[in-house]
Amino acid sequence: MKHKIKKFILKSSNSNTYLLQSEFDVMKCYLIDAGNGVEAMRALQPNQNIDAVFLTHAHYDHIAHIGDVIEKFPNCKIYCSEYTRIALADHKLNLSFYHGTPVTFTGEQINIVKENDIIPLFNQEKMVILETPGHNEGCLTFQLANYFFTGDALIPNIPIVTKLKSGNKQQAKESALKIKMATDENSIICPGHLNMIKSTEINWNISKTEKKYADNN
Repeated sequence: MKHKIKKFILKSSNSNTYLLQSEFDVMKCYLIDAGNGVEAMRALQPNQNIDAVFLTHAHYDHIAHIGDVIEKFPNCKIYCSEYTRIALADHKLNLSFYHGTPVTFTGEQINIVKENDIIPLFNQEKMVILETPGHNEGCLTFQLANYFFTGDALIPNIPIVTKLKSGNKQQAKESALKIKMATDENSIICPGHLNMIKSTEINWNISKTEKKYADNN
């Protein structure tokens, strides 16, 4: 698999937007989140398109430029959870209201995805969906080969924030363990904040939740 992953940081919140490109189909590009979608679009070559945006969740720092992306690429699909779809339409639920720049989106480009759904990308590559609630109810993790785009469901070596609306500490622990069990020594975690990191360099710090999750799966 030969592809490029470029990271663009929204400076006001240090949130990451990832641009995915491949030499198999140089015209097709994808975004993971759209907090800094504007800068990601500036990095495109002439005639390149954003075919889809994969939203890890709908907090403002991860959706800030979703409208800009759709305005430029109206046929772009948005893949997200049902809860994220609801939050996209509510500027208080997605927290943009409290940042003074309300963002709402209800377009037909939205496609709801669930656990184990598979979205074809470049050539034979595919995106696999993992439901990883905890930071909020609608959090998803996207797996592309050995890369895991975790959003805020897992920010390596940083406690998961669960104090915002629909956050759940127990679910957050179980989701972190779920990601851990899906990875191996070759996996790379691409979080919603901070740097990409090898899974072997993470202090997973999973407590008694590990046995409970393993027993139930």
